[in-house]
Amino acid sequence: MKRLLFILVIGILIAMGISAIVAHDPGYVRISYSHWLIESNLVIAILAIGLITFSLVWLLGLKRRVIQSSRNVTGWFGRSAQSRASLKTEKGLIALLEGNWGVASKLLSKSADQSHKPLINYLAAAHASNELGQTKDAEVLLKKAYDSTEDSEFAVGIAQAQIQFHQGQYEPCLATLVRLHKQQPHHPFVLKLLKSVYIRLEDWHKLIKLMPALQKDARLTQKDLDSLESLAWNKLFVQKTDELINRGQQDSASDVLGNLWQSVPSPLQFDAKLVETYAMQLIRLNSGHECETLVRKVLEKQWDDKLVRVYGLISAQNPSEQLIHAEQWLKSRPNNADLLLALGRLCLRNELWGKANEYFEASNKLHKSKESLAELCRLNLRLNSRNIAQKEVFENLIKSLDLPDLPLPSPR
Repeated sequence: MKRLLFILVIGILIAMGISAIVAHDPGYVRISYSHWLIESNLVIAILAIGLITFSLVWLLGLKRRVIQSSRNVTGWFGRSAQSRASLKTEKGLIALLEGNWGVASKLLSKSADQSHKPLINYLAAAHASNELGQTKDAEVLLKKAYDSTEDSEFAVGIAQAQIQFHQGQYEPCLATLVRLHKQQPHHPFVLKLLKSVYIRLEDWHKLIKLMPALQKDARLTQKDLDSLESLAWNKLFVQKTDELINRGQQDSASDVLGNLWQSVPSPLQFDAKLVETYAMQLIRLNSGHECETLVRKVLEKQWDDKLVRVYGLISAQNPSEQLIHAEQWLKSRPNNADLLLALGRLCLRNELWGKANEYFEASNKLHKSKESLAELCRLNLRLNSRNIAQKEVFENLIKSLDLPDLPLPSPR
């Protein structure tokens, strides 16, 4: 109120001053341009200039307000589009988590262009398309993901490797993972996926080479790591033996498997399962005598029923000494059916037919098994072959069980 009164007083004073000036001398203004001539007194000229100036200022202000309003409207529409895109992205991710692949792919791909982070939309949409079996659409979405964001090569590569693995394209998946592994050698997910690919490709040698990195960076439990390493070595020995047999290189088997055994980590060289596998492969290659000492030492350090059965299959260079070692174990394990079965077989190698029969009978009495019964039948058929019908039945049983080739008494 005071401010308005002050302005009114000032305005009245200015008007009075102008009136006094005009009354004393109204002045004269003349403007001539080409054939145009404008004449006026000074007061009217000043008022006209003021009015023109005020109009220009008002028009400029109006222009600024129009531009600002246009920007506000554009911003509102932009924010509205982004809001709708964010909502679609949210719904798409929820659909992805729920396994609703069709809805997820549609929502995520359509909202990608307006999303703050289109890379996430495209990668998630590619995953959904892959789950639907739409592999070409997934590849297109991965390409868009790569083009949408700088430095997206690694993230896109991981998504691509997952899709390739899911589709059973293990060789291309391996190539992708090797490239990613070179970029980030300690990335846990890349290491885990590499591990899975090597298992599917049965590349046990590469898996063993990867073990140090898995132990350091893959964030697996020690139990899982130990199981994985044991699996890889066991499979590698079987695989190498198959290769030697297929190539007809049995003569060099003991050297090849022996060198491979030397590369086994020390803690695993006393693992009963791995020793069993190693021994069985040498037996397959007719080189079982090479591992008799190893199997015996492992059994003396850590007893294992499966391994003692393997010991009974080994044809040692000195079978009588082998039998003596095994009979020493019987003192502390008199009721072990697996040990008795192994002793019966070792007695056959030493041509102790009666003793072998006693061991087979004792093993079968403690634990009835087809294997111990078949050994007993096979031996008794040689010791008493008068009943032809019974002989034929037993021989068929023996053949079906694939018993080891052992010395037997001459038929009576």
